[in-house]
Amino acid sequence: MARSRLVDVVCAGLPAFAYFYSIGTVGFWLPLFAQELGMSYTFVQLLATVYFLFITPSTFFAGVVADVTGRPDIVLGVGMVVNGVATFLMPHVGSGYWLLVLRALQGLSLATSVPIALGNLSFVLGVVRGVAATLLFSGLGMVSGSVTGGLLLEYAGFAPIFYASSVVSLLAGVLAFVWRPRAELRRAVVVGVLRRLPAGVLVVVLALVLRNFFASGVFAVMSILFRSVKGLSPVDTGLALAVNPGFQAIMSMVLGSVVAGREVYFYSLGLAATGLVFQAYLHASGLYGILVAQAMLGVFYSMVMVSGNTYILKRTPPSIRYTASSLYGLAFNLGWVLGTPVAGVVMDKYSLEAWVSIASLGCFASGALALTAKRFDED
Repeated sequence: MARSRLVDVVCAGLPAFAYFYSIGTVGFWLPLFAQELGMSYTFVQLLATVYFLFITPSTFFAGVVADVTGRPDIVLGVGMVVNGVATFLMPHVGSGYWLLVLRALQGLSLATSVPIALGNLSFVLGVVRGVAATLLFSGLGMVSGSVTGGLLLEYAGFAPIFYASSVVSLLAGVLAFVWRPRAELRRAVVVGVLRRLPAGVLVVVLALVLRNFFASGVFAVMSILFRSVKGLSPVDTGLALAVNPGFQAIMSMVLGSVVAGREVYFYSLGLAATGLVFQAYLHASGLYGILVAQAMLGVFYSMVMVSGNTYILKRTPPSIRYTASSLYGLAFNLGWVLGTPVAGVVMDKYSLEAWVSIASLGCFASGALALTAKRFDED
């Protein structure tokens, strides 16, 4: 019985691992790959913008379709297989145009992964433990992807980074077709329920949109910041990128019970403190300073993800579990869509460092906005 439960947890969590493995490999290293091809900061940010322009509505759509059809396995399986194929092709395209096309296709397909993984884990383990487990799988995926990406770039070049990510996505896709959660899934009428979403949930969503409007421009060029601006080697850059999700995974083991009843406060603190991390990036001297900043980001990001998703899932009915599971991702991605075009222009006209300073202030503002959700809870 214990073994069967473990199999359920691994099968439910693998798509989250695959998604964040893709971020740790393709997401982190694609900006440096594009820069090596002679592309500007504006184009690098455009790669991020196109990806999030497609993944943003698709994340919500994937959750809705999973609830309405009662077949999250099919939605997930198709998405992960398509992403695996698109990722495999990326190092073989000969122009920026086709790179953008494949990045858009990745956005469409990867949108299925985290909402359905979070929904499945919440059915298998319950809401609080399911959210924590999602963060654990996410952190492990980013750690593995970041370290693997750095090692592959150092010793084998860019192409194997894409191949490795493709294999993980294809594995998650194939497994999705043969495993389903044991929960009884009933087809939901989603639109009517969404109209009754609590005001506090909407505030939580908007606060994350605001944070990512500013933070996305920094997240989109982290490999450039660490490698080109701070002068780290590919292996050291991969190590630095892995520290953040490593601390996320560690924090996931303790935050689930700690945030209970205090979700808004932890959420606000995590959003605002991201701005402090950005300042640490600017003043870091060498690998040690970057590692400390990344550890801080892991702690604060885990606060945001655990408290935000727990708040949302506790306040929405199980009949729209996959739709509710998509709201955090929807907010996260919408911030990228709105923010990265602005960040690219500012970086090209002024400097990368200028946008990092602006982003710090935006993060502080998002934390203040999140606190207002508590007022609606009290009402």
